[in-house]
Amino acid sequence: MRKTRVGSALVVVLGLVLSSCGNDGDNAAQSTPTIDVAALDSGNYPTTPTNLEATRFPNSGALQEAIRIGAATPLPFQYDPRFIYSKGGRGGLHPTKTPTIGGTGIDFKDFNTVIPGLVAGWESSANRRDEISAGRTVTTVTMRFETADQAKFAATELFNRTPGSPYQVPNYSDALIKVEDDPEPMPVQNLRAMLVRGDMLLHIQVEDWLGLPYDPAADAVVAQKYFDKQIEMLRSYAPTPLSDIKALPLDHDALLAHALPTEEKNRPKNGTSPAAVYPAQAVLHLEDNAQTMSAAFADAGIDYVAFDTGSVYRTRDEAAAGRFVAAMNTGTLDDRDYAKVDSPANLPTTSCFDKNPAVKYSSARPTCHGIIGRYVFAVSGLNLQDVHQRAAAQYKLLAALG
Repeated sequence: MRKTRVGSALVVVLGLVLSSCGNDGDNAAQSTPTIDVAALDSGNYPTTPTNLEATRFPNSGALQEAIRIGAATPLPFQYDPRFIYSKGGRGGLHPTKTPTIGGTGIDFKDFNTVIPGLVAGWESSANRRDEISAGRTVTTVTMRFETADQAKFAATELFNRTPGSPYQVPNYSDALIKVEDDPEPMPVQNLRAMLVRGDMLLHIQVEDWLGLPYDPAADAVVAQKYFDKQIEMLRSYAPTPLSDIKALPLDHDALLAHALPTEEKNRPKNGTSPAAVYPAQAVLHLEDNAQTMSAAFADAGIDYVAFDTGSVYRTRDEAAAGRFVAAMNTGTLDDRDYAKVDSPANLPTTSCFDKNPAVKYSSARPTCHGIIGRYVFAVSGLNLQDVHQRAAAQYKLLAALG
C-alpha cells in the first residue's frame, strides 16, 4: 500500500484553499501546462492498462467483499472523537489473511482451523495519543462468517479463550465481554467485547495503559459506541451471496487497470494481491492520520482510490485535484526526512521528493505526486531516475483513461 504523506501542515493548506474563492481554482485549472505524452520517459514500465483477470487469485473476490465491509466500518474517531491518532496498517481480512485476536493465543495461521467459516472482514485501530502506550488504544475487527451459527461459535470460542473476568457493555446484554488487568510486561487493562448480529461478529479491544486506577466502565462505553456506530453503518452493507463472491469484479471504472501495476516478478505467487480499488471510507482506515485525511478527502470529493505500485485518487474535478495534490506536497515537505527535487523531464505538473541531505539517517524513498485532470497519483521508486520513469508511466496510463 502507498500511504499518502500528509502531515500537520495539511490543516493549514486546507484552511487556505477553503477560504479562497472558487474562481482561483478555475484559473489554476486553466493555467495547467499542456503535457506532451510522447515526450515522457517511462523507461520499461508498462503504459497500457492491466488485464486484471490475469491477476485474479482464489481469494481475490473475498478481498473485494472485505473492502465492501471496510466501506461500512466506522473509523475510530467516528464513534469516539478522542481516538484521532491512526497509524494505518490494518485493512481487509479473508481466508488467507486472518486476524490475530489479542489475548486468545490463536495465531493468524491457525485462525481458520480454530474459528472456521470466515468469509471476509475488516480491521481498524487508533490511539488516544500519538505516542504508543501513552493512552487508550482501540482495535476493532468486523467479521462475516458463512452462517450465523459459525459467527456464534466464533464469539463463544474467542470469549472462552480470552483471559479476564466477565463484564457488561451498556445496552448490549447479549455481548460477551471480559476485562483483564495485565501487570506484565507493563500495566495495562484490556477490555475485549464480542457481539453477534446474524452472520456478523463485531469485536473490539480497548487497551488502557494509563488508567491506574482503571475504569472498566469507561472502556465499556467505548465498546458500546463502537457497537452502536458499526450496527448503524452495516445497514448500508448488502452481503454478496456466497456463491458470487469469487466472481466479484476487481476494478471500478477502470481505475485499477490504469494504476501502475506491480512488476510480474514481484507479484504474489499465491494468496491474494493487495492491489484493489477502495471507496473513500475504506481507504481512510489505511491512511496515517485518518481524521486529518478525511477532511482532505471530503474537500477534494475523493470517492475511490486505486492502490497498486502506483496510487490513483479520483477527485471531484481538476480544481479539487489541484488542492489535494498541494496538500500532499506540503505534507511531504512537513516531514523533515524529505526535500524537494527536480520533476521528471517534460512533466512539470509532477512534484518529486527525495531524502533530505541534512538528515543523516533516513528511510525515505524517492516519491512523486502528480495530477492529470481530476486524478492525483503517487509513486515511489528505488532512486530518482526510477521514480521519474514510474511517474511518467503512471501519467501515460491515466492519460489513456481520459
